[in-house]
Order: sequence, then C-alpha cells, then structure tokens
Amino acid sequence: MRSRSDMNLSTNILSKDKYFTLGLIELLGEEFIDNFFLIIDLDSNDLPGAEWIYFSNKNIVAFASSDLAFYKSELFGKVTVLDKKSNTRSILNFFLKKETAGNYHTKFQLSLREKQILSMLSRGESNQEIAEEFGVKLKTIYTHRRNLMNKLGCKNRITFQNLFFNNKCLFK
Repeated sequence: MRSRSDMNLSTNILSKDKYFTLGLIELLGEEFIDNFFLIIDLDSNDLPGAEWIYFSNKNIVAFASSDLAFYKSELFGKVTVLDKKSNTRSILNFFLKKETAGNYHTKFQLSLREKQILSMLSRGESNQEIAEEFGVKLKTIYTHRRNLMNKLGCKNRITFQNLFFNNKCLFK
C-alpha cells in the first residue's frame, strides 16, 4: 500500500500548507473534493481572483484564520469562507449538509470603499493616487485609512504597513 506522501495531492485544494491539504483529504475524501469543490486556503494562497473563475463549475469554498484573509475573499464575489479554527463537526456539517455554523465571522464589516482602498494600498498605490482614482480629497483617504487601521487592530501606520508586508500574498 502506498503512503499518502507518495500520492498526488488533490489539485482542487489550493494551499501551500501540506498539512491543511492532507487534513481535508482525510476528512472529506479526495474523490468527494475533486468532484464537487475547489477549496482555497486564503492564508497561504496568492492566486488572483480572475483565475478562480476557471473553476466555476465547482463550488468554491475558502478557509481563513484572520480578518485580513477573509477580506481578500470579498474582493472576488460570492465565496463561502469557513473559519480554519472550526471544529471537525462544523466542517463536515457544512460540506455534507450546507450548515453554516463554521463560517468565518469578522470582528468588523468593511464598507465597499474601505475594501477598495485596502486593495489599492496593498498594491502599493499612494494616498494621492487613490484620492485621484476616486475623485476625493486626500483627507478623505486619510479618514478611510484611519478607519481601516482601527478595524484591523493597527495602533499606528507602521503596524498597518507591516500588515501588508507580512501578508503581501493576500492582495493583488
């Protein structure tokens, strides 16, 4: 009998975390996943959203363990996001019964404009460029940035910038 490490891992689980992938395969079964789902690990995935559309014939389910990873999923439309910290029963209930007890819940909701600005800041666009893009004053962008910092738990601009540096693969 071949060991799991000798087998190919599911191509329908997009993750850089081998243990995350193996755990889902053991829990749900490779055939079940491959037939019905595309599973995305938002904590380690750097796929731009446009590539996800290629898999549109599958149900797309993402996993996140932080608000920042969750906000990334919102940029791509309707994707179900489960909390990585959910217990096994909640994960199984979602995949087998579509129960939502294991869905990821953020501490704060971001407005559409905050999501747009978060995405632009993460791409390295300046405050001035963002203000010009939206046709607003620079002070408005500073206000949005301050609100984002508060919602993401950043005490100052350095912490806010480090958030992007440490999670650079989350936003494109």
